[in-house]
Amino acid sequence: MRSMTNHMWRMAGSGTAAIAALLAMGGQASAQDTTTGAEDQGLEDIVVTAQRRSESIQDVPVAVTAFSAQELQRANIQDVGSYFQNTPNVFITDSPVRSGNNVSSSALGLALRGISNVGGNASSFGIYLDDFNISHIALNPHLIDMERIEVLRGPQGTYFGRNASGGVMSLNTQKPDTTRFAGEANAMIGRFGTYELGGMVNVPLSDTIAIRAAGKWETSDGEFNNKHPVGGGNGRDYKAARLSARATPTDSLTIDLSYNYAKEHDDDFGLIHTGVLSDFIKSICPGVTFSCPVDSNLGFYPNNRRNYAHDAPLVVNNEYHIAVGRIAWTGENVGVTSITGYGSAKFNRSGELDFSSVDFLREGFNYDSRKSFSQELRIQSVGDKRLNWIVGAVFARDKHREGEFIAAGKQNDIGLPEDFPIELSHFNQKITSKAVFAEATFDVTDALSLTAGARYSHDKLDRFEDQIEFGGPLQNVRGSRSFSDVSPRFAIKYAASDDVNIYGSISKGWKSGGFELDPQRARSDFGAETLWNYEVGVKSTLLDNHLRANLAFFYIDWSDVQVSSGVVGRDANGNIINYAGISNAASATSKGVELELLAAPTERLELGLNVGYLKARFDKFTDARTNFGTLDLSGKPLPKAPEWTLSTFAQYTAPLTDSLDAFVRGEYFYTDDAYTTVNNIAAVMAGQPTFPYLVKGYGKVNLRLGLESDRFRIAAYVENLFDKKYYSASFDFGFANGAAVVPGLRRWGLRGSVKF
Repeated sequence: MRSMTNHMWRMAGSGTAAIAALLAMGGQASAQDTTTGAEDQGLEDIVVTAQRRSESIQDVPVAVTAFSAQELQRANIQDVGSYFQNTPNVFITDSPVRSGNNVSSSALGLALRGISNVGGNASSFGIYLDDFNISHIALNPHLIDMERIEVLRGPQGTYFGRNASGGVMSLNTQKPDTTRFAGEANAMIGRFGTYELGGMVNVPLSDTIAIRAAGKWETSDGEFNNKHPVGGGNGRDYKAARLSARATPTDSLTIDLSYNYAKEHDDDFGLIHTGVLSDFIKSICPGVTFSCPVDSNLGFYPNNRRNYAHDAPLVVNNEYHIAVGRIAWTGENVGVTSITGYGSAKFNRSGELDFSSVDFLREGFNYDSRKSFSQELRIQSVGDKRLNWIVGAVFARDKHREGEFIAAGKQNDIGLPEDFPIELSHFNQKITSKAVFAEATFDVTDALSLTAGARYSHDKLDRFEDQIEFGGPLQNVRGSRSFSDVSPRFAIKYAASDDVNIYGSISKGWKSGGFELDPQRARSDFGAETLWNYEVGVKSTLLDNHLRANLAFFYIDWSDVQVSSGVVGRDANGNIINYAGISNAASATSKGVELELLAAPTERLELGLNVGYLKARFDKFTDARTNFGTLDLSGKPLPKAPEWTLSTFAQYTAPLTDSLDAFVRGEYFYTDDAYTTVNNIAAVMAGQPTFPYLVKGYGKVNLRLGLESDRFRIAAYVENLFDKKYYSASFDFGFANGAAVVPGLRRWGLRGSVKF
């Protein structure tokens, strides 16, 4: 690890030195441009709304990474994983399906600064679409016609509430324009029989009303090959659309309405197995019908990266609807904003479940239905005054209904009759949230400002759950619990100069508790979890706006961590058991550094470097219940917490004519070693091989080149240029073929767009 650390520091140092050297050349080039009358404005300023008002990203005392519409296009950012890999100290695991719902605890797992959804009823992150929290509805919303994306690291409890202890992803869509008719059409063709069509049209209906429609359709044959003749394929079909309207009846009143829709269909997970078997699988194999691993003839990862054998089709469907209404009135001194949001999502999965060529397990059904409603009202000061303030209130209600039926197959090899009910479960849950918040920033001097704020939250949980395990008696639990919290935030900012801001902040994050059926099939309660984030940083814009350098240091104290414990195995009497439980069994700390550099040495060259260093550990976790026994994980790393993350890019644009440019862009990403679940940490502790439970660090290179003008753009891209063998998550439900992974593959394609 020390050699890796030294290597990463050398890379960061080399990148910084390269930027400095190019800036020196850029200074000469700028001077030459000035003499010829050319105009070089340096870096584009990005305006963010991290504090619920429009500010330059360099003035906000928050660690935030933002992507403008232009940068989203340049970096070919199409989904959650694409923009998170450009953010320091962020880790995201691949999912077998895009939605990420109901796959396993590894699916589409996200962590910011080592904070992740280790367990509990609510997310540790807020995902906001135009100020409406959609984290209960869509983990990976389709990015169509976006204006800006902001990633806020650290707890954002004052403004964003209980679902923001780890951080916030704020997605801002393009709004209708009342001044002009406009449109865009785009298309993509790529490897694995992948095609995409999309577009946008903006129509002004009058001087004060406009509508805007955007959508896309994507289809693919799939990256993986099912070698079983009747098991079906690995293709997918996605559709997404948005219809929005804007009305400005007066200069001070703006009304925005939007409706978002997505429908996703996946044919199969297409997991590639490693051949590494759990002790439970070893205990039932070899059996009468088959021996494990079943499909060794196909080979295992890393020698096999694309082939699998499933004897029955698997159907996965996901659909969501999101409607947002925003009314903003701005007076001379005071502004009022109302945000009303409603979302619903439906997930259904059935069919193949053992992920092998034998009829071992079947899933009769797995449905997941979610609904969210929220109403937020904010009143705040207007203008740049010595005292800026905001007060607000939120009412929200999340409903969640889920059920699953798992049955034994004909070749289950554990002595169960065909269609024997291994698991039949249902639950209904409702969380009603009420909150009030306030924050004020006072400019003590022209250079020094102080910020203080707090949010009071009250959650009420109503839950019903029942379950039958391995033909046992029906057990159920029903009841309600309430939780309350006050989450403060304090910040100080000092402007050392017009271009350098130094800040410090203390903020609290909170996630309410709940209850469920425990392993003994009785009600088990777990409490709320809290964390405190301590942070200092500096944001600077240097060299006549040609270098942006931001540095942040943080320390996080995470208490009463809600941990989900999943166990599949045998009890002391040899009976098969399968249960999951949640407890406040752990405490943890996370500390680290984040460096973000962006440089424009010349008008044609842009360089970027993001480096994150993280040390995130369980301080105390003495009774972790896992597939490998009850273990002491104290001192072990948190899941999804690599020590180093790095992303860097260089883009050069060359003019071909007065209206046409050619460009080339190279990108490099590195993620250090990481575990993705508590079970994977326990596996290695219990003597299992590190592969595949420890995700080894990897780096990959992307390349893009193309032509662009004000009206059209065409770009060829290759992702994972050198076909690096890597995976970002291991799935321990591989059953008779062992643990499985989703391999990273080389992808290429051609993407084009035209504006009219």
